Amino acid sequence: MSAAVRGALKKSARERSTTAWQQLGRQLGSALPDLHPDDQLEVLLQVESATPADEPLLSSLLAAGTGAQPAFYRNLAGRLRRALPDGFGAVHAHWQAETLRLHQLFRYR
Repeated sequence: MSAAVRGALKKSARERSTTAWQQLGRQLGSALPDLHPDDQLEVLLQVESATPADEPLLSSLLAAGTGAQPAFYRNLAGRLRRALPDGFGAVHAHWQAETLRLHQLFRYR
């Protein structure tokens, strides 16, 4: 399941778009069942385990695409030992910057 989610997030990055769990569900069909937020977090931890430390999290595309709760993204980043700025506005700006970095990074991949 995590490989399918990672592939879908990479596709979104190459297409210079964002996504949401609902969109991923439609795109991946039975490969991505409805998941509790705790289970979503576990899937994203697996997805991000292959992300180099100097690259933005692919999960940024989910946060930017859905306006995900800062606590969810902050929890994910924290579990991955990634630093985030304090405050909602700063985290939102960080998500936008990470999304732009992903789009640029995957532009030619």
